Amino acid sequence: MDNVEQKLQLVQQVRSRYHEDRYDLSNRERILYGRTSVNPESMDQAYPYGEPYGQRNPAEEPLSFFKLRMWIALFLVTAVIVMDRNGSEVAGITAEKIFQLIAADYEEVIETWAESISR
Repeated sequence: MDNVEQKLQLVQQVRSRYHEDRYDLSNRERILYGRTSVNPESMDQAYPYGEPYGQRNPAEEPLSFFKLRMWIALFLVTAVIVMDRNGSEVAGITAEKIFQLIAADYEEVIETWAESISR
């Protein structure tokens, strides 16, 4: 009987530790992803702040413009490369002029601007 009680205690300790770990993980996810509200219906679940990482509904995620900015940047780079290959221009701007503007040293202009603001 002593062996059965030890096994029961061990199982209870393992379950307790498991739930503590899951709760700690959900707290860390809450801090990392900025969740502030607690769902009262899920308080007895292992993840009181929602689903664990990787199991979230993408529609519930905050809106991010990173993908949009990335696509715009790729489009612009592609447009400049095509302009350079074809020798074409858009609104009087050639690819060579774009390359010159990118390669220009703006340090003096920035220093002058910063001095004029600080006065």
